[in-house]
Amino acid sequence: MKIIKGDLILKENTTFNEDLKVEGNIICEGGRWDLNCLNLNCWDLDCLDLNCKDLNCWDLNCRDLSFYAVAIAYHSFKCKSWKAKREKYIIKCLDGKIEVEK
Repeated sequence: MKIIKGDLILKENTTFNEDLKVEGNIICEGGRWDLNCLNLNCWDLDCLDLNCKDLNCWDLNCRDLSFYAVAIAYHSFKCKSWKAKREKYIIKCLDGKIEVEK
């Protein structure tokens, strides 16, 4: 597992072919980018397009969310659209509600 102490600042499209732990914030210079991942566990996530196998997040704010089986936010969950890739799935916001913005 690659561990980054402090913030990870992305200046261009970046691929990590190993597990990644960031002990800070993930910042995209020049605006928000698309994020593709297998498993994502984060505190705050703000992105345009999110494609993820499993998602565990405190605050989730994105335009389009695509996940395989599980998407859970603890505090807030806002998106324009979401889609599960399997018939049986879990989508939940533990302390708030899922807000699908028009």
